[in-house]
Amino acid sequence: IGFKGLRRLRSSRTLLLSPPPPPVSCAPPRTPSAGSADSPCGQAPFAEKSTLGCQASGAVMPLKGLSWRKGKQIGQGSYGSVFKAQDLDRGLIFAVKQCPQADPKHVEKMKMEIEICRTLQHPNIVRYLGFEDSSGGLFVFLEYVAGGCMSNILHEFGALTSATLRKATRDCCRGLLYLHTRNPPVVHRDIKASNLLVDSDFEVKLADFGCSKKDDCTKSFTTIGSVPWMAPEVILNKEGHGRKADIWSFGCTVVEMATAEQPWGANRFNSVMFALRHIGMTDEVPTLPNDYQDEECRDFVRQCVVRCPETRPRSRHLLTHKFLR
Repeated sequence: IGFKGLRRLRSSRTLLLSPPPPPVSCAPPRTPSAGSADSPCGQAPFAEKSTLGCQASGAVMPLKGLSWRKGKQIGQGSYGSVFKAQDLDRGLIFAVKQCPQADPKHVEKMKMEIEICRTLQHPNIVRYLGFEDSSGGLFVFLEYVAGGCMSNILHEFGALTSATLRKATRDCCRGLLYLHTRNPPVVHRDIKASNLLVDSDFEVKLADFGCSKKDDCTKSFTTIGSVPWMAPEVILNKEGHGRKADIWSFGCTVVEMATAEQPWGANRFNSVMFALRHIGMTDEVPTLPNDYQDEECRDFVRQCVVRCPETRPRSRHLLTHKFLR
């Protein structure tokens, strides 16, 4: 089965920094060494046009003149490993997502992710800084978010408190509204706690756009995402699915943050096929535990995980819910 959700990706503890660094002078280009955690990486030679198009056409160009070195691996994205990195000239810390050139399919996916990320600018979206294309692979530069991913926070500290859950949900909803109202709109298609990053001030940011779609026609007919967070229409794939599938996954993520467990509960499904059948072909929905006392949160989740996508609220309407006020 070709679902990305069949394998649980390691959490992407990427990303928080500052605005993209301006070009700086550097030594002659050096090829990055993937085998050494502290080996410096320089800008590789480029043809007159980048692999993603020319600057005159508005397409993204590689970040030139940046001298940097790679640190330890801090996560795993949809189509590449994520490392901590440092600008050698100013010492700035950022994150770099690396995709080996030996995997053309993943390189192409990463280029599509770059085309989506390069136009996004919002406090609740991880910031794209640039890219580098060399013999060592395709490197995507992102802001470094010191707190890491939400799933790791849940694993370390347990379920969020009522106040922090409200804050995290509001931040995520704002980021989602920004994506869904872009022109053209962006559908994330893989919202879950491991794709939410948290900075040191508990600002929550949507990350990992490797499964995302940016198009005037938001409807998709591809089964993509992580199974326990998938909307029923994504699994059934009869009439396509779009932004409302993000709302379902968002509701599942709120349950995840409120319980520190997967949205359907720990060890609920003993196989992927059983999970697909249960989510896609029964009338059940993920819910908060019976003893969970925040009724406003319970109602918020209930609205997100309505099985009929047409009756789910949009992100704009969710922001007015009493739980987020």
